[in-house]
Amino acid sequence: MKVIVYNISQEDKKILALANRKKHTITIIVYPLNETTVHFAEAKDAVTIIDQETPVSDSLILKLISFGVKHFIFRFQEHVLIDLSIIQDAGLKYIIIQDSELAISSIIEMLDAWSKND
Repeated sequence: MKVIVYNISQEDKKILALANRKKHTITIIVYPLNETTVHFAEAKDAVTIIDQETPVSDSLILKLISFGVKHFIFRFQEHVLIDLSIIQDAGLKYIIIQDSELAISSIIEMLDAWSKND
């Protein structure tokens, strides 16, 4: 699965690489998802957004969907800053992972499960 991860810390990058074990092709972006960084998601199957501090606009979600993104993973410490109805209405898969020590490993587990079902 081709995956892009937005707004990831250096520590989480290491954990993600170890958990992934080269199963998925992962692009890492240390910046949040916004109009400037959204184009990196072209031709990706899944988008992971970590601790986004500003709301993700409907237009960004629609742009991601137009790029062919089918799976969304959100990891937030507190509130979900996104309108999930657009993803639900498009019949796409998503999961919200609460921030914890196991969150990065959970991301890989979810990608593994989705790749088996696609």
